Amino acid sequence: MSRNRLHNSVWFAFAALLACLLISQVIYASERDKMKVVYASYHDFCMDVPIAIEKGYFDLLGLDFEPVDIASAPTRISLLPREDIDGTFLPSSTALFVVEKGIDLVLICGIGNRSFDYAVLKDSPIKDIQDFAGKKIANLAKPSNPWLALEYDLAANGVKGHSVISTGDDADRISMLLSGNVDVAMSSPLMEAKLGDQIRVVHSCSTSKYLWNSCGWFFKRDYIRKHPEAVKKFVQGLAMARKIIHENPDEAIKIYSKYNKMDQSSFKKLFQIASFDNPPVIYVYGLQETHRMMQQFNLLKTKLDVTNHVNGQFAESLDVRY
Repeated sequence: MSRNRLHNSVWFAFAALLACLLISQVIYASERDKMKVVYASYHDFCMDVPIAIEKGYFDLLGLDFEPVDIASAPTRISLLPREDIDGTFLPSSTALFVVEKGIDLVLICGIGNRSFDYAVLKDSPIKDIQDFAGKKIANLAKPSNPWLALEYDLAANGVKGHSVISTGDDADRISMLLSGNVDVAMSSPLMEAKLGDQIRVVHSCSTSKYLWNSCGWFFKRDYIRKHPEAVKKFVQGLAMARKIIHENPDEAIKIYSKYNKMDQSSFKKLFQIASFDNPPVIYVYGLQETHRMMQQFNLLKTKLDVTNHVNGQFAESLDVRY
């Protein structure tokens, strides 16, 4: 074979190989789903997302996942009308409030269970919720789930004269509690880990089981209709991450700390992880109870059909009283 013919054969073989690679890349790219969500990685009850990112689970499942990590809740909500935002994590009361405002969101996956707790300094004379009368309380702003949970219990116990100081994050509440600017503060695992025996929990809200586990991942209805496989892959990625949380909580906290630049060596007690449901579920009854309580406190102007904003094809729906 002549040198030119050999050169041409090599060139054609190379060109054919390159074409195959390009075609396979196009096919590979076309098979991958894309998703853009808004959330806050500092929420420890969303730690399955940074774990799934860190472990490469979404990528492994063929999902090009783009998280928009923003700490400010008002900013996250303000982004929801944008066409390029497909879904978000929302507390259930906030989600129903947003739905009433015209953004058609559907719950596709819940998180798990924990209680809304309120703490005081260790030497405080406050012993229980009856002692909240006339006290200053650092809490999330109305119409948040913690606000609703506490107001529900205060009303049920006939407690009056309290004032709520709206705060944005744990740092604000810690500062206000330690400085004596408030008497009571909404607690959190991070606050308890940082302060240790400096504080003690004096009340766990009775409606936590509804208001907490009805929170979750809400996606735009149109996105779910057009990209069901993407949503399926997202929930699968969460389930894979939750397996890490269940089987290796130390690694889970390490990844969570990395994403939030937390110094675990400064913790005075163990960080308590929320109870994540795995396989993922949706607490439909909890969402219905949240809706009922919101109407009781005039947080909704209209009555919503909650079941119309739940899609049970990606996570099991639990529509029973509990």
